[in-house]
Amino acid sequence: MSRWVAAALAAGLLLGSAGPCLALPEDGITPLEQYSTAKARTLATTYKAQLLQFSEQIYHCLPWLGVTKNGIGFRQPKGAASDDRYLSVWISIDQADDGRFGTLPLAWRVSAMFSRYGVDMLRRMTQLTGIASDADVYGFSVILSWLKPGSDGTQPISETLALFIDKASLGDFLAKRLPASEFTSRATFNVFEGKDPMGRVSLDVWEDNFNSTFKLKNYVLAKGQKC
Repeated sequence: MSRWVAAALAAGLLLGSAGPCLALPEDGITPLEQYSTAKARTLATTYKAQLLQFSEQIYHCLPWLGVTKNGIGFRQPKGAASDDRYLSVWISIDQADDGRFGTLPLAWRVSAMFSRYGVDMLRRMTQLTGIASDADVYGFSVILSWLKPGSDGTQPISETLALFIDKASLGDFLAKRLPASEFTSRATFNVFEGKDPMGRVSLDVWEDNFNSTFKLKNYVLAKGQKC
């Protein structure tokens, strides 16, 4: 299944045009006043430079993705009872409304997007200096949004996956010590259509190196930037 789904996903992306990011790098960082606890504010202050570096990396090196405004910060799953904090990034994906991608069931679309973009974003966040080893960081989170296939252009609707995973499980998964099926069973995640929760879907995960190998045609990296 994964090879066919990946082909449909690639067609949709390549037919689309990579629009500008939704937020400039500095605007992608959650401001301190939006945090409700001292722990979260301390984390945001301590790692301000790393978060900005991460936002700049996405902005300059992955121009087919956009960080939403205030999309990078230390979040919690909705309804969390404790103050466990996850480093999170909310990404908008420039995915054209391609016929093949639109024929996939919702679970396959979610699986394809997470395999291509979610895993790579989680890996990149674990590599930010100091964050993975901080005892006050419980885990990592990725939120992915893309245009729902067939959505009315005048009133577009997004499909969104919001996933949270603890540090130990993510580390084992990235090191191939934890099977994908066990990783998804441990993760807290939900799928949304617009703002309406759709619940958990059957989330399959496979290898997809697109995000680390794709080069956008005619894209010129800004002077002084390195990827």
